[in-house]
Amino acid sequence: MSKRNRWIGRIALLGLGLAVASVVVSKVEEGYRVHEAEIVTRPIFDPPGLKYAQIVAPEQGRVRGWVVDMPPPTRRSGIRRAVTVGDSLTWGLGVTLDETWPSALDRMLPDWEVFNLGMCGYDAEQAVSLVTAHMADWQPDLVIWGHYTNDTDPTFLMFGAHDEHPVFVGTSIPEPARMLPEALSLWLIRHSAMFRQVQAAKLARVLSGGHTPTPPEGWYAAQLQALRTWSEQTGIPVVVLALPDHTQADPAGCPSVISEKDCRDQATSYRRIITALTATGLDWVDGQKIYASSGRPHFMGGDRDVGHPTPAGHAVLARGLAPRLQTLPQR
Repeated sequence: MSKRNRWIGRIALLGLGLAVASVVVSKVEEGYRVHEAEIVTRPIFDPPGLKYAQIVAPEQGRVRGWVVDMPPPTRRSGIRRAVTVGDSLTWGLGVTLDETWPSALDRMLPDWEVFNLGMCGYDAEQAVSLVTAHMADWQPDLVIWGHYTNDTDPTFLMFGAHDEHPVFVGTSIPEPARMLPEALSLWLIRHSAMFRQVQAAKLARVLSGGHTPTPPEGWYAAQLQALRTWSEQTGIPVVVLALPDHTQADPAGCPSVISEKDCRDQATSYRRIITALTATGLDWVDGQKIYASSGRPHFMGGDRDVGHPTPAGHAVLARGLAPRLQTLPQR
C-alpha cells in the first residue's frame, strides 16, 4: 500500500470514529435533554442573566410567573398597570395565587391591574434581566421588584431541578467547581444539557465539601445599577420592595421564635440590601416596617418557614404598598 493510500485510510478511519462518537454523544445529550424536559422550568439564557423560565403557565388562563415568549396582555382603558418581579416571596411559595401580595394589591386598587411575574429561585441578576429585557413590552406604569435578602447570592442551579440530577444555569462558576476554563464552560452550559448536569454534579460535590460560593466582585451592585439605568432610559418608574424574613416583624421578639444567632444573621442580611438600595438611589419601600406595622411578631405557618409569609403576611405587604401606587403620578 502506498504512503498516500495509508493516509487516506487513516483519515477515513478517523472520520468514521468521529462520526460514531458524534452519534453516541448526540444520543447521550438527548437523554439529558429528556430529563430537563420533565422539569417545570427550562434553561433559556435569553438574555444570559435570565437563566431559566417556565415553558407553560402554571395557572390556566392566569398570569403567575414568567413564561417564555409570554405576550403582554392587552391594556385596558383607564386602568394603570404594575408588573411585579422577584423570587418565591413574590411568586407566593406556600400560598395560592389569589393569596399573594401582588393579587391582594390588585384587589385593593380598582384603577390598577397588577401582574405577578415572580419566579421561585430568581436572584437579583434574573429579576433585573427580566425587567431590562422584557418589561418595556408590557408598557407598565410601574415595576415592583420584591427583593429578598438571598437575592444577593447568585443562583447556580435551576429551580425544580435539585434532585439527584441538578441542572447548572449559573452565569459564573465558583472556582473549586470549575472543570474547564470558565468561558468555555459557560459556553457549554448554554448549549449542552449533558454539560449542565455534569457541571451541577461537580458543584454539588464542592458544596457538600463545605465550600460556600461567593458572587463575583461587584456582581450585586451591577444588578442594582442596571435596574436604575433601565428605569432612567425608559422613563418607567421602579419601586423595590425590600423584604426581610417575616420573623423580623418584631426584631426584639425574634429570639423567642428562632435562635438569637439566626435573628442576628437575618438582620445583617436585611441591612445589606437596604444599604445597597439607598446607595444606588433606587426608590425602595421598607418591608420590615410594613411587617412591623401589623403589630404581629411574625407570619409563620405550621411548617415554621421563617422566610415565606402566610397569606396574612402577603396581605400586610399589599396594604403597605397600596399607598405608594395610589400616590404615583400619571406618566
